[in-house]
Amino acid sequence: MSPSEAFYTRTTCRLCGSGNLALSVPLRPIPLLSPNIGRETPGLKAIERKTAPSDVYMCRDCQLMQLTTVVDPSLQYDNFLYRTAISLGLAEHFGQFAKSIIGTVKSSGKPPLVLDIGSNDGSLLRFYKDLGARVLGVDPARAIAKDATEKGIPTIGDFFTGKLAGQIVAEHGQAQIIISNNTVANLDDLTDLVTGMRACLAPDGVIVIETQYALDVLEKCLLDVIYHEHLSYFSVHPMRKFFARHGLALFKAERIWPKGGSIRFYAQHEGGPHPLDGSVAELEALEANLGMHSLRPYEAFSAQVREIAKGVKDAVTAASTRGPVAAYGTSVGCAALINQFDIGPQLGFMVDDNPLKERLLGPNYDLEVVSHTEMTRRKPSLVITLAWRYIEPIMQRNRDYIAAGGKFLVPLPRVHQLP
Repeated sequence: MSPSEAFYTRTTCRLCGSGNLALSVPLRPIPLLSPNIGRETPGLKAIERKTAPSDVYMCRDCQLMQLTTVVDPSLQYDNFLYRTAISLGLAEHFGQFAKSIIGTVKSSGKPPLVLDIGSNDGSLLRFYKDLGARVLGVDPARAIAKDATEKGIPTIGDFFTGKLAGQIVAEHGQAQIIISNNTVANLDDLTDLVTGMRACLAPDGVIVIETQYALDVLEKCLLDVIYHEHLSYFSVHPMRKFFARHGLALFKAERIWPKGGSIRFYAQHEGGPHPLDGSVAELEALEANLGMHSLRPYEAFSAQVREIAKGVKDAVTAASTRGPVAAYGTSVGCAALINQFDIGPQLGFMVDDNPLKERLLGPNYDLEVVSHTEMTRRKPSLVITLAWRYIEPIMQRNRDYIAAGGKFLVPLPRVHQLP
C-alpha cells in the first residue's frame, strides 16, 4: 500500500454535504500508522514512517468540527489492537451508563435487545447482559469481535452499514436500545450510519451516542484527541439538524467526563415517546453564545496550541543538556502529541506499562517503549507526560523516580512541571 492509497482528502461536510469548509486549526501532519494498528496489516512497511495532514476544518453551514483527511478504514481496523478494557475508569463509567439507559425502556415481557455499534471487546454489552438484556455487538476489528463472541457477547465482525442493518433486523428484530460509544467520530459516512440505526430502532426505542464534544475540545485544549481515527467532533446544533433530516429527534443531550470532555446524545423516531428535554436548547444556546458558529474559538485554540508546543519544545531542549528525555504514554493520542510538539528526535525512549507495541515509530524517530521500573533505572532528566489525564496515578506509580529527583512535565491544558 502506497501513502497515496492509504488516505484521501474529503471536500464536503460529512454531516450536511456542504462544500463550505473553513480551515480552522492548522496542525502539523501526524503518522498514518497509529499505535492501534497491528503490524500484521498488509502494506505497512511502505507507510510506517509516512504522515498525513491533521488540520481541523469547520463547516460554515452546519458548524461541524471535522478532519478532511480520511485514512482507509480497512487499514485502521482490520488488525485493530486497542481494547476498551485497558482504559482506566472506563469500565466503571460503562456500568453506570448501562444502568441509567436500561431504565428508559418499558418492559413488554420480553428482554430488550441492545445493539452496540463499535462494541470493541464487549465491555459495555457485558453490563447489559448482566442486567437481563439480549445483546448484539458490531465491530470491524474481526479478531476482537471473535474474541468477544467466544466470551459470551455475540459480535458481528464487520462495519455497520445500512445493508447490515437489514440483516440484523431480519435475524434479531429491532432494538430497543442502540448505542454507539466513541465510534461515531471514527466514521466518514454518517448518513449510512444513521439510516441503518433508524432501520434497526424499535418504534419506542432510543439511540444513545457518546462522543467527543467539540466545545470541550476547544475550551479545554484537548489537543490529544485530534488524530486520524477521530474524523468529527460534535456539538448539539449540527447533530439536532442532522437527526431531523433523517426522521429522528434529538430529545436530550448531556455533557460527560470521558476523554476530557464528551457529550451524550439521546435520539428517537420523530414523534417518539420521550419528551423533549430542556438540555437540548440550553446547550445549543451555550454553543451559540460561545461563538461556535464562528472561527473565534478555533483561533483561540490555535494560539494556545502554538504556545503549548513552544513551551514543551523549549523544556525538552533545555532538559536534553542534562541527560535523556523520556515521554510517558504510547496511545494514539500520545503519539499524535509527539508530532504536534515536534519532539520525536529529541526523545530517548517511551514509557508505558501496557503498550500495544514495543517501539513507537514516526517520520523522524524510532523509540523503544519501556516500563516505569526501567524508566527509574535509566533516570531521565525529564519525563513528558503525554498521558496527561492520568498524571496522578502515574506519579503514584513512580514515587521512586520522584524521590530520586525526577520531574514530570505536564503539557495540557497548560505546560507545567511536577512535583
